[in-house]
Amino acid sequence: MFRVKIREKHGELTPSFRKLAEFIQNNELDAAFMTATELADQLEVDAATVVRFAQHLGYSGFRELSKEIQEVVRGDLRATYAADLDAATDLGLLRGLLGNERHNVELAQDRLTEEVNSLLPALLGAERIWLFGQGQCLHLAGLWADTLRGVGLPATAVAPDPLTAAKYLKEVGEKHLIIGLSLSPMDIDTANVISLARQRGAVTLGFSASPIAAAALEADTAIICPGPTQTEVSSFTGLAAMIVVLAAAFTVRYPERAEAMKRAVRDTYRELLETQEERSAELDLESLWRQS
Repeated sequence: MFRVKIREKHGELTPSFRKLAEFIQNNELDAAFMTATELADQLEVDAATVVRFAQHLGYSGFRELSKEIQEVVRGDLRATYAADLDAATDLGLLRGLLGNERHNVELAQDRLTEEVNSLLPALLGAERIWLFGQGQCLHLAGLWADTLRGVGLPATAVAPDPLTAAKYLKEVGEKHLIIGLSLSPMDIDTANVISLARQRGAVTLGFSASPIAAAALEADTAIICPGPTQTEVSSFTGLAAMIVVLAAAFTVRYPERAEAMKRAVRDTYRELLETQEERSAELDLESLWRQS
């Protein structure tokens, strides 16, 4: 698909090609029905540059690229959802907004490509898993890490600011997995962490609401979870849904690993309860109460 091809080639694009790539990614509906000449005029480049750009991505020419963009856009349009923000009751408004979030999950589902086949093996093979996110995504990273630990994976959430990240990434290498979460194209700290980790040989994944977010462009593999909204509140529904989906998929593919983790948690919990009971029996609660 053209979205994947653009992301894969982004690092080697010329300035003119990058201008075309970013226009198409940000204006797919417009680009889908423009001729090579119209697109060239819009971006003030030669029509031949548009054709070479398409060929650089692996297409025979712009016509083949355009046809694929049209097919994808038509699919997105069929799935378009708009909440009624003028609903007469709060019940109607909330139902409409929940419908928008359901639509965002459907968009994330539609954006999945063959690249996702690398996710579960990457999780399984990692000695350490580090999750990074800025702003709201810092809290999402914490939820991801907790969920992944629940299925037996060594995951830790870290803030991507340079000082904090440096403490955790000082020994990052090939056996580590770096996951960056991004809602904004301007999540530069997260992108910088991914870039450094890649240079040191770590496997990197980017989960982003935008295909042109810096974090998505830097990662080895980018999973796009769009979050269009009609309000000023950002939607992270797609990113949050991927937490559940990845953990559930991991337990399906590797049930022995998940069961072993469940047993370990259960046994440890039992030991803690037994210790608590023993300590409580030994304590002189009345004396402690007086001392406090």
